[in-house]
Amino acid sequence: MKARNLKPGFFKNEYLLSLSPLHRLLFEGLWYMADRDRVLEDHPAKIKIEILPVDDCDVNQMLDELCADGDLIHRFKIDGSRV
Repeated sequence: MKARNLKPGFFKNEYLLSLSPLHRLLFEGLWYMADRDRVLEDHPAKIKIEILPVDDCDVNQMLDELCADGDLIHRFKIDGSRV
């Protein structure tokens, strides 16, 4: 994981604040896992191990919920790979 800085807007995003604290922690962790272009492999099991290893949660569902707003994350395929 890379060292990153959160912007102050992170703490004011209305949609993100409507989600659970685990969602917010997952979203923050995604920033640390992503590459310079803010892209990472969409592999929920690996993401869970890196960010929420001891929490009882469904990371795939949580990623879908982070997508629901349309501004937080986007899940798509590039050359057949989920990112």
